[in-house]
Amino acid sequence: MSVMAGSNKKARRTRDEGVYWLDDTPVYLTRKNVRNLRLRINERGEFHLSIPWRASMSMARDFLHEQAAWISRQQERFARRQAAQPRLVDGETVAWWGQDVPLKVVEDPHPRARATAEVGAGAIVLHLPVGAPLEKRQRALNKLRKTSLEIRLAPVLAKWAAAFEIEPGPVRIRRMKSRWGSCNPRTRALTFNLELSAKDPKYLDYVVAHEFTHYFHPNHGPEFHALLSAKLPQERQLHRALNRRRNTT
Repeated sequence: MSVMAGSNKKARRTRDEGVYWLDDTPVYLTRKNVRNLRLRINERGEFHLSIPWRASMSMARDFLHEQAAWISRQQERFARRQAAQPRLVDGETVAWWGQDVPLKVVEDPHPRARATAEVGAGAIVLHLPVGAPLEKRQRALNKLRKTSLEIRLAPVLAKWAAAFEIEPGPVRIRRMKSRWGSCNPRTRALTFNLELSAKDPKYLDYVVAHEFTHYFHPNHGPEFHALLSAKLPQERQLHRALNRRRNTT
């Protein structure tokens, strides 16, 4: 969300302008080298307004009041996301290769206890220090996801490399917000979304084939789909199903 406020050619450092309360909502104000008033909400649900050096504080306050409805909608969306976010506590379920697997939490009172995760008998087991925060729980689970995905990826990469008669480039795994995978046709580097470990393995098969097709066609034009469909006839159905599942989780 932004509005023009003139340009500023001289480089200056940022300056904290404090907090402005819009009813019961704090908005953190910062002057910086931007052309527009820029309002955003961060991952913690906090609102931050970037103010150009030439903009007056009254202009910033007026802008915030104009965006009151937008702020309210963002707060509602954030609250819904927080309510739906797993807390990774004992008895919860975890999406694991297309199945909802029970989560078992084992707390260790030792002061130097580490957070680790493993696949147990019909459950994902989290070994945690007593009172471990969500971030520590998530890191342990993500490490397990990465290891599992690396193991599953190896034969799938080999299978599709043979099918396309290519040599794969370097591979990495990380969390991605809007993609299941990516390919750099120039370097041949491949990146896969950590969250594929939550999906049915057939989607991993599809994403690998999809990214290998980019070795030959960098965009998603007719030639891309012709080649991918020749290798994987159900690619369009898999694409729709995978992204439909993302939008409903």
